[in-house]
Amino acid sequence: MTRAVTVRQIRYFLAVAEERNFRRAAERLAITQPPLSRQIAELEAELGLQLLERNTHGVRLTSAGELAMRSFAELMHSFDATLEHVAQSANKLPRLRLGVLNWVHLNRLSAMERSLVESGHASGIDVQTTTTIAAASALRRNELDAAIVLWPASMYRLRGDLVDEVPLMAFVPATSDLARQRRIAVRDLQSLPPFFRFSRSVNTRMYDEFTREYTAHGFRPKAEAPAPDPLHVFAQIGAGRGCTCLPAPFALHRYAGVQPRPLRERIMVPLVVLTASRVTQELHNALVKGATRMLSG
Repeated sequence: MTRAVTVRQIRYFLAVAEERNFRRAAERLAITQPPLSRQIAELEAELGLQLLERNTHGVRLTSAGELAMRSFAELMHSFDATLEHVAQSANKLPRLRLGVLNWVHLNRLSAMERSLVESGHASGIDVQTTTTIAAASALRRNELDAAIVLWPASMYRLRGDLVDEVPLMAFVPATSDLARQRRIAVRDLQSLPPFFRFSRSVNTRMYDEFTREYTAHGFRPKAEAPAPDPLHVFAQIGAGRGCTCLPAPFALHRYAGVQPRPLRERIMVPLVVLTASRVTQELHNALVKGATRMLSG
């Protein structure tokens, strides 16, 4: 039979039972006597038992009250211990080590972190910037728990799921004719050699995918130049030399002498959540869900 007894009623009863006095119990609970008396009366009514008897010397426990005091004290001790165990469980969970590309938007990372903490998957998130190839290696060496990067060339001992797609944009010298166009056809970039791009050895899978996309749209660079890092590339383009295509988030920042322009064609950059095989499927799924929400926002 279910009874509508509350934790408050039990705590109030225990205070009176231990103090043997309503006034002292009320002071201990930092309340007035009327609500204390009301809660005790409701507890007795719910149980159908008299637990306390008032007399000129204070309060006396009935036989049912003696049993209730012992049983409720054990119950509250177990209840408080359980609450403490749950409260401290988050501190025992590891912090999630998350690698991300340096241009990935993290403005909603706090929401993703809160979701993982509340679901009991981690006590927090530590983020470090990385590259796709470095992230894949770090995952296999247990130096990262997850990463938001491009598809790696090899998925050996890794698990991956698509979480977002970002469009490529063209970046051309601000002094070029293409800079005056609202949108640029990717094949028009042939007029601004060299075309800066990452080396195929960095990520053969994505290099070949972009090559197929460029070729399908009639773009075959007359000359290519290595792109060791974006700042080097932007310095070259800003000086009037060459062009490149990079994910759209790079256009949020200004670079001297460089003009970003949308492409007429839809060429997308896939972002994936990678985890190592040691990570549980449940955690992987939670990361995919959280990352998808974060990036879509």
